[in-house]
Amino acid sequence: MNTLSTSDPPGLARRPRAWGRRLQQIRHLVQLGFALFIAALVVRHEFLPEGEAASAESYCPFGGLETLYRWASSGGKFIEHSHASNFVLFIAILLTAVVARGFFCGWVCPFGSIQSVIALVSRTLQRHIPALRTWSRATQHRLAWLAALDRPLRYARYAVLAWVLIGTAYYGRMVFRDVDPWSALLEIATLQVTLAFGVLVAVLLLSFVVERPFCRYACPLGATIGLVGKLSPIAIERKGDSCVGCNLCSTACPVGIPVERLSRVTDSNCLMCFECLGSCPSESGLNVTLTLPGVPTRPRVAGAVSPDPDRDSTVAA
Repeated sequence: MNTLSTSDPPGLARRPRAWGRRLQQIRHLVQLGFALFIAALVVRHEFLPEGEAASAESYCPFGGLETLYRWASSGGKFIEHSHASNFVLFIAILLTAVVARGFFCGWVCPFGSIQSVIALVSRTLQRHIPALRTWSRATQHRLAWLAALDRPLRYARYAVLAWVLIGTAYYGRMVFRDVDPWSALLEIATLQVTLAFGVLVAVLLLSFVVERPFCRYACPLGATIGLVGKLSPIAIERKGDSCVGCNLCSTACPVGIPVERLSRVTDSNCLMCFECLGSCPSESGLNVTLTLPGVPTRPRVAGAVSPDPDRDSTVAA
């Protein structure tokens, strides 16, 4: 349902489809820019003499979190494969999360962008190859029971985060690096078949059937950003009396958040990618709002309940 019907509330304004497309074009250009930047770093580091080009790892903000304990306990020293730049970038990402939740994940992170591109390729192939579309639907039907595991599996990234912090502090090295698909991708030119490379292949293959699987279930940096993002006063808000009930917002969400049932999207998985915003046909159905502490907010929907401890959003009855 892409249009407003005659049964919708009178005077409900339509949001131009071109607005959503332009917004996503801007986001994709930003993602492409960061991806090309990292690619250039990898190429320079690979082909220039050692020491003349910075490693792309020095631009990974998660390294700042991994080295935090060592830095604090040793008077400013960093663990292997980490640099001062990792620490600075990590602080910057935390500040970004406080302001704009998962903006880094939805607009900057190259590995998240790669997963989204694979999902787009999968949808495009299914749209143009009927046999593939039929097979995909049949497979999804047979594996429908796995959908029940989606919500519990999303807590796995917090377990990964805890393991990384404890293991790195105990062993004094990056324990996550051994299985980190991003690390394997940065070193793919070396053609080393490692455990991290196996995880990378598994994530890329899974991205054909589940959009952003690593972001949903395993990313420790995403888990950190999600937790810090709970402090953000900015969120996407759904205005119930302007909602046309098309559910396009939930369909568009790359991490499967049921936006159509929420009054304010504070889910820690939210990427702030604005896919839901751009897909909404109602001009005032979805908007980005600012809620400051101590300032009264819009009344909650009558009879609302909270379906999940990870969401403090209001769910429409």
